[in-house]
Amino acid sequence: MDTSVFIKYLCPDEQEGAATELVGRALSGRIVIPCFAWAEIASVLRKKIRSGLLTEGEAGQLYSAFGELPIDYVDGEDIRERAWEMARMYGLLTLYDAVFLAVAERERANYWTADTVFLKALVPKPSYVFVLGGENERDG
Repeated sequence: MDTSVFIKYLCPDEQEGAATELVGRALSGRIVIPCFAWAEIASVLRKKIRSGLLTEGEAGQLYSAFGELPIDYVDGEDIRERAWEMARMYGLLTLYDAVFLAVAERERANYWTADTVFLKALVPKPSYVFVLGGENERDG
């Protein structure tokens, strides 16, 4: 799962049943994400405070709730190298999404995203990549 899915799970203004269901199912297994993902989540929450969508207290509670999820944060030279290669292969301007992809690939995990712009860049789309609310939703 990437940041777009976690935000739809956590934030009342973006909440989607599909995200809640997906995270709920994932909790029975293993959730693996890049070592920096907590900072991405926190950054989105901080932006929502600045935009007036969340209060400081609400954002703090959501950040704490995210911190309580049983997540394995992973990193490694192999991930960094593969992310660079994937960013080049798909023409990505930054490596953030490519690192999520590399983690999913290495850990043989399904990668779920709600980021349709990112999905359009994935040609060909890896078999382990799924769109939140898409036709493969039940395959989690």
